[in-house]
Amino acid sequence: MKYMEKIEKRKSIREFRNRPLEAKAIEEIRAFLPQAMKLCPGIDVDLCVVTKPDAGDKLEGVAGYRGKCFHAPAYLVLLSEKADFYMENAGFITEDICLKLTEMEISHCWLTIHDGEAVKKALHIESDKEAVTILACGYGKKERTKKRLDIFTPSNVSFRERDGHVAPKISQDEMVFQSRWGKKVEWDEGGMDPLLDKAFYAASLAPSFLNRQPYRYLLQGNRVLLCVENEEMTNDNDTLLDIGATLLNFDAIASQQDRVDWSMGSPGGTKDLGIPGQYEVVAYYDWE
Repeated sequence: MKYMEKIEKRKSIREFRNRPLEAKAIEEIRAFLPQAMKLCPGIDVDLCVVTKPDAGDKLEGVAGYRGKCFHAPAYLVLLSEKADFYMENAGFITEDICLKLTEMEISHCWLTIHDGEAVKKALHIESDKEAVTILACGYGKKERTKKRLDIFTPSNVSFRERDGHVAPKISQDEMVFQSRWGKKVEWDEGGMDPLLDKAFYAASLAPSFLNRQPYRYLLQGNRVLLCVENEEMTNDNDTLLDIGATLLNFDAIASQQDRVDWSMGSPGGTKDLGIPGQYEVVAYYDWE
């Protein structure tokens, strides 16, 4: 299955059948980590696959949105050494694992981690590395609704039908600017490299905490800037994981032409681009 097909097919499932993962599938998941794309290849990571029947009970109140862990047949815990940009790297790797699970037709969803040490203790994981992401996974139940949850603020919660642009709240057209903030890209004018167009589309389909999509892309000449909003609904670690997830989707498509080599942080000289004060440039690279 090609990356774009997996990206378009991927979705979060939060209800799982009481059916354990097959041993062959577990081994395939474990074997995937060395093959997974890495944002920072020098950072040491491990993947722990937890299939104990009481794992969901142990995680309840410890991981997940408001402590709900969805009681899945298996939990995939990514462990990472602490280093510069290790959380972004964890989000990048975990999203690639999600796409691998999609290819394997194994349902999954991200769980929020508030205390990595509590997660390791609950699951009896002995490691010096930090527990940075958890995926609940298994064979999902048939969805009972096509509505999805969008949480804007605690008092502003909406449900909407999934149609077309399934995963996020905003589309590629709203997420990418050209030359200056707010200036729409002329997608149909022939000025955009077709592969770059597809990479932005893939990036727009990435998951994000509470579907907030805190990231925007700004194309300045041949330079791609990733800007991220600092907002109250998402904690710092979740924002960093969101960065990794959208970069993975972008890279999975863009790297078909050449390896994407992001520089983390801002290149400077962005004052005159009209970027709002609540956004900051967190990564950039030059498109050849």
